[in-house]
Amino acid sequence: MQKDTVASNSGEKPDDITKTFTVLTREEVDQLHEQMFYFTTSDNVKLGVHEYGDPKGHPILFYHGTGAHIHPMLLHKPGQDLGFRIIVPTRPGISDSSFTKWTHMSYAGYMEELADHLKLDKFAIMGISGGGPTLMASARHMPQRLTCVCALACASPLYGDPVMQKQIGFTDRIYAKLANHMPLWEFEVMYSFVGLSQKLLKSPKTFTKMFSGSLCEADNRLFAHEDFQYMFMRDMQESFKHGTKGPSYDAQRIVQTWDFNVEDITAHIDVFQGEDDLFVPMVFAKYYETKLKDVAFHVIPKEGHFYHVAYGYDTLSKVKQMYYS
Repeated sequence: MQKDTVASNSGEKPDDITKTFTVLTREEVDQLHEQMFYFTTSDNVKLGVHEYGDPKGHPILFYHGTGAHIHPMLLHKPGQDLGFRIIVPTRPGISDSSFTKWTHMSYAGYMEELADHLKLDKFAIMGISGGGPTLMASARHMPQRLTCVCALACASPLYGDPVMQKQIGFTDRIYAKLANHMPLWEFEVMYSFVGLSQKLLKSPKTFTKMFSGSLCEADNRLFAHEDFQYMFMRDMQESFKHGTKGPSYDAQRIVQTWDFNVEDITAHIDVFQGEDDLFVPMVFAKYYETKLKDVAFHVIPKEGHFYHVAYGYDTLSKVKQMYYS
């Protein structure tokens, strides 16, 4: 593996900035997490919104993963240096956002309302992992307003397929099976064990061991950093801040039938996929390559699920070169 430089506040940049591994201290994580505002939708749903990067930079609406919503803050320093404004709404029922039952397309409508509120005419959208369904729904809903669409190791509508379930880790496979068949209240009982474990765990290292079976070699190297462990532990704990109903509903939306067809998306999509990803295996990402009308597929050799935000300089540099140079 290449030798990497860890991003710091020193202001010094390596010769090749794309090789910079971005890690935030606990103090930086806590400080950035407090910098947020609320947006209320037309049907009175309150969404918490975080902003990272350059306030005057190219705007990107970012669609966070499942059980995690503050990890896009890893793009804060790359966004500052490369001129991107990273806007991260929190889906209903996650952390400080109020709960409502939503569909992928209704959430896409919320994102258009948020863009109007922020006076964004044209903007990019980017999502990771469990943010895939709502990212793609937004690409379907408002293609004329998008400067680019970037899917980073995004979930595809294959989790309900018993054959495809065998491709993912054991724990994810169990929850995928349960989420596909159970009503929300019943699935919430099962999923509550995830939320309970977050409240009980105080050690970042112990937290990481919970899902170590889904970490490839490259992701294990990232989670060897204690600050990286802390950020994801804090992220998961915050997601369950007001109970399990919101996170449970959010998890079900990936597995159960999506309310739109991916084949109907007309916008160009850039799919970025780590070759060794175990959370969202290559076969899931390849689905988009075969179903989307207009797609470019970018494979990052020997990397895993979290590369795209941990090496945010690489991700945002590619976006800047392709769309803003």
